Amino acid sequence: MNAPSGVQELSGGVVLCQDAHALSERRARNMIARVCRDYLDENILVPIELLHHSAHAKVINNAENLLAALVQKAAIAQAQATQSAVRDKVKKLYAITTAAVTQVEAFEKKIPSTPLTHRLLAQLVASDPLYGERIAFTALAHHLYMSKSWTEKADRCLKLFAESGHDMEPSAVHVLDEALAEILHAKSAVPELLGKFRDGRLRIMQLMSLLDARYATDEHALETDFARRLHEITARHEMPALHEAVLLLVRRLLLSSVPLLSEEPTEEFGATKDVYAMLTRDRELAIELGAADLFEKRMVRLVTAEKLAKLIPGYYSAPKLMQGLQLFEETIGDGPKEILLKYIAYLFEHRDLEKEFVDPAYSQEEKVEIAHELRKKVVSSGLSDHRREQFLGILDPLIQRIQSGGEQRRSARTQCGPEDHVVLEGTRIPLKNWSAIGLLFGPITGSFLDGEILKLTVRIKNPKLQITFDAEGEVVRYTDEGFVAMKYRCLDAQLAKKVALYFDPLAASKG
Repeated sequence: MNAPSGVQELSGGVVLCQDAHALSERRARNMIARVCRDYLDENILVPIELLHHSAHAKVINNAENLLAALVQKAAIAQAQATQSAVRDKVKKLYAITTAAVTQVEAFEKKIPSTPLTHRLLAQLVASDPLYGERIAFTALAHHLYMSKSWTEKADRCLKLFAESGHDMEPSAVHVLDEALAEILHAKSAVPELLGKFRDGRLRIMQLMSLLDARYATDEHALETDFARRLHEITARHEMPALHEAVLLLVRRLLLSSVPLLSEEPTEEFGATKDVYAMLTRDRELAIELGAADLFEKRMVRLVTAEKLAKLIPGYYSAPKLMQGLQLFEETIGDGPKEILLKYIAYLFEHRDLEKEFVDPAYSQEEKVEIAHELRKKVVSSGLSDHRREQFLGILDPLIQRIQSGGEQRRSARTQCGPEDHVVLEGTRIPLKNWSAIGLLFGPITGSFLDGEILKLTVRIKNPKLQITFDAEGEVVRYTDEGFVAMKYRCLDAQLAKKVALYFDPLAASKG
């Protein structure tokens, strides 16, 4: 059994090591990675190698200015976290690192000259109850020595898994897990191993796919050899260090100002929503990642008063209200929702709402349909009871005015008689009213979905018009009373002209 922890964790990821042995703990190695990041990246090294190969230690020791700068950087962080003197921390660090090199030189003498295998790693871990893991780290550091790229370094680790098949001791998995996690932490390793950065959404998908195939929803998610091999390994073995490293990289991406897809707000909003849905499929993982807080911070930057014009474009109020309510339903976090809510309230309370409600080019039937769709959205979009009643108090009277005004204008020409009907799949159904572009027929039993395409025959017989024509159209509403409202077009061009002239007699003088 390994020794108890000699690491004291302070704020901001700063740690204090009580002795040389504690330097090998993951929390200490993470701090070493931050302090020595540029040096490690430049020399294609991970902290395990720096700590467990005496040749690397001697290079730094011989570069006195470099060693002094790195020790000073760590000492200042420790001194600030503990409110103590920097010189005391410098003295302690020199003593610990000197002792660590002496220990590693002793460990190197215990490493067999035979090539490293997963079985040898497990044997080395078991060889000493106190220092076994560090001896195994030392063997791995020698195995990785002189790797010329992150790809080569990762490949040497992955091959040890490949040799084992499914028969691998957990202790050996642990050692390699720690090494692979450190490789992923290197700034230049991720683009080399996962491919050139295209956008944040794909990079997050690639990282998460290393842990779970459910996230590989893009053909590029596992396109590199490293990604495919590592994914196969994580499917067989528990790898907590790698899991932690992946989540840390995802957090950093989400906290950064790097777009997930685009600088254009509407595209970025859609990408943010999609990535959030992807990362919250697994509830426990979403909690571990802190997805809710991370995405609220992104939404705070995305949904701002300055960007509303791009998120909710257009001139007419009805489509803007519909889009605003949709965004309110989909956005994450109270802050962005409050901004959207204020804008939605402004649109509802605008003095010219009725005038600017919909494009005048729409027919009266279409305006009524739009108003009813907006009402449905107000009810379903998750508004508070107070806000919902406030908006409906404005919208319902507006709907009544639109309906009454439309009925007055079209009653003489759209009211249907007892002989007017449609034939749908062989069934005759009464036609209640119609226009040049819309039909309302029923009652009829069945199930009709918004957007469903219907083909039917329309038969009109009144003193001014007797006509039968085939039509095709899209369902826009199916009422509780069994009436179907649909937009349509006449399939016969000549009959379509006759219908148009019926509704617009002045058109006859134009042509």
